[in-house]
Amino acid sequence: MLTDSNNALIQEYLDIAINASEDLDRFSRLLSEDCIWRIMPPGVDFIGVEQVKSFSGMAMGSRSHSAGAKIEIRNWFAEGENFCVEYFHAALITRFHIRVVENVCLVCHMREGKFDHINEYVDTSGSILIGLGLRLLPLIVKLRSLFDKS
Repeated sequence: MLTDSNNALIQEYLDIAINASEDLDRFSRLLSEDCIWRIMPPGVDFIGVEQVKSFSGMAMGSRSHSAGAKIEIRNWFAEGENFCVEYFHAALITRFHIRVVENVCLVCHMREGKFDHINEYVDTSGSILIGLGLRLLPLIVKLRSLFDKS
């Protein structure tokens, strides 16, 4: 059974995903300070709300959404402290003016009305660009962390 705080968290997440997917500040308020976000493939972890915000900002800064390029929730279910959502994500990679489409499944754990663990599974079969980006993600993250230290 869902607690009231976890139910409110899910409803807020769904509203953001559908209506305000580029609102990083609003989304960040849904995360616990010690959250872990794992991207599969390639198995890269972002640990803590600051790393997740940094990654999200980098990813969101490279794309835009419009009426024809947005998030469409396909299915979701929740029980207790677990939430799973499958969505279709279309976006425009602004630098290259290329429209990409991906199917994503988030498997989330909730604690006290916040997400504290999210596994993101991305189906890369429909987009060579998304598949390439995910393969390069570990290198991008490492380079970014080196530049952020200097």
